[in-house]
Amino acid sequence: MKHKGLEAFIEKIDGEDIKDSKETKDTKDSKDLKETKDSKPTKSISKTAKAMKLELEEGLKDIDALDPIERSCGLIALRKQMGLGVNAFEKLVENIVRMTEDKPPRKFSELKAYRKKKAPPVIPDLLGVGLTLFAAEGYAGKSKFAYQIIEAVTKGSMLMNQFECKEAKTLIIQVDESYEDYEQKEYSMDLQFKDENFEIWWDFTPLQFPELKKYIVENNVKVIMMDSLVRIAGAEISPKDAEFGILIYRLNQLAGELGLAIICIHHLNKKSNRETVKKEDIFGTAFIFNGAANCWGFWLEQASGELLANLKCLKSRNGVLPINEQYRFRECPDTGRHIYMDRATGTATLNELNTNKNRVKNLLKDRPNSTFTPRDINQLLNLGNENYARNILKGLFDDRIGVQRIPVENKVGAPTFHYKWVGG
Repeated sequence: MKHKGLEAFIEKIDGEDIKDSKETKDTKDSKDLKETKDSKPTKSISKTAKAMKLELEEGLKDIDALDPIERSCGLIALRKQMGLGVNAFEKLVENIVRMTEDKPPRKFSELKAYRKKKAPPVIPDLLGVGLTLFAAEGYAGKSKFAYQIIEAVTKGSMLMNQFECKEAKTLIIQVDESYEDYEQKEYSMDLQFKDENFEIWWDFTPLQFPELKKYIVENNVKVIMMDSLVRIAGAEISPKDAEFGILIYRLNQLAGELGLAIICIHHLNKKSNRETVKKEDIFGTAFIFNGAANCWGFWLEQASGELLANLKCLKSRNGVLPINEQYRFRECPDTGRHIYMDRATGTATLNELNTNKNRVKNLLKDRPNSTFTPRDINQLLNLGNENYARNILKGLFDDRIGVQRIPVENKVGAPTFHYKWVGG
């Protein structure tokens, strides 16, 4: 059944937007300013600003309550109701989203309590709560890598025989590849998802945020894979536009509110013979990187006659991975599965680091009335290097698990530090 009134409205709006798109940016800005002034001629600037903020917030709530098909129309109607042009409206939405993000307190005493609320890692040494931007080269195997993460989480198994996963509910939002492509990967990789902890959606748009949130809450989902960011945003939004950042901010807000790990697959700029990845290599506006809690760079390199995949931490707001930490993986030629190989950022393996870290922690716990220097720890545990022992002690202190650092003043030079276990 056709709705003539709705069709006429959309046609009218489309005509106005097409007209807007032919105008220059300066013309648009001046028009936006004029429209805003004309719409609120009798109010002061402060009253106008407060009224617009309230109108926008209430309007967005009303739109979220609409049928999904009606939300895009509702967004257009809200913009027109507020008397704003396209550019001004999108900037306003972006600023509102940024301002409503969770922000740390300002008082020192409150900051200490705030830090204690930091969520534990979803996968130690790899994945934490928040939006993780997974920026990778084309055909580097990013989807296959992410599928393995989801598989391990559904079963609570070891990921790539290296990363310990706690069993949890998962969701894949797959809009970048067809079911046939997915099915071929599932078959060749022999993926074995635990069915009760797994669901995959084959379509999704940002307008479906209310349904997504509802599903997450009702099913206690903890890990989400979204493939890919560009396809989810839709062709109407360019990754090079600031408005693209609105989607990132809203995803990160959702992750923080519900305690989720969201892995959002994105692309790197095209480049040959890539040796590393920097934040500037991420495709699109800087809002994409800035809006995410964490960011991985993923690329391939030829080394020692074989093709290796590199995963590098470019940003880590939750501290699960140190900045610039880099893991290397080998891809099995038969299954296409990734196999953990080593750390590219140190001589010690990840297993060695974790083993020695636990040895040091257990020593401190067994002797709670004693204090130790890095030299003491190195000699007692035969770690081979005093600086290595110092880094482990510093890491335990930074983890806030109950290790106390005690300064010992020197007459000359910087103080030395002793460490002891105080519980936690």
